[in-house]
Amino acid sequence: MSSAPQPKRVSEKPTSDEEQNLVQHLRLQLKELGKAKQESEKKAAEYLDKLQRLQADMENLRKITKREIDTMRSQASRDLTVRMLPILDALRQAGNFAHEGDSLPPEEIAVGLDMLYRQLMDVLRTAGLEEISAVGQPLDPERHEVVNYIERDDEPENTIVEEVRKGYILGGRVVRPTMVIVAKHKTAPKETETSSK
Repeated sequence: MSSAPQPKRVSEKPTSDEEQNLVQHLRLQLKELGKAKQESEKKAAEYLDKLQRLQADMENLRKITKREIDTMRSQASRDLTVRMLPILDALRQAGNFAHEGDSLPPEEIAVGLDMLYRQLMDVLRTAGLEEISAVGQPLDPERHEVVNYIERDDEPENTIVEEVRKGYILGGRVVRPTMVIVAKHKTAPKETETSSK
């Protein structure tokens, strides 16, 4: 049986000085690359650790922020409710008074209702509610909802002449547009053509 030819063995020691310098240079470079690799791995591990800590901090911050927002909402709701209670009490008293059969003059009822309305609006204003102005203003489709047009020559076209239902803004956003009636110019009646033939 013949054996397969064996590869030539490279001797450990190069034969010339030039080859020895090259090998030594390559070993040095390999050693430096090994160090650089270790430093890179160490930095990568540090960055990964920092990233994981940042992720944990962000998650904790998100949870804390959510809790604070929930607490603020709850407190705001509680504050608004407490400010509404006197109005609720006044409405209850008015209802009890109406059921007892004692009748008040319409002027006194109107004054009482106006007072309740003003109290309620004061509470809602403190919560950030604003009325949308309408009559005499130019039509703004983002704030006004047209329910009808009326022919008028004493007002510019697309000017609001009547408010049907009040609109409101809360926190700078329209929560309900104002329902309005808007002016438009009168159209001239069409003249009928008479033909004389």
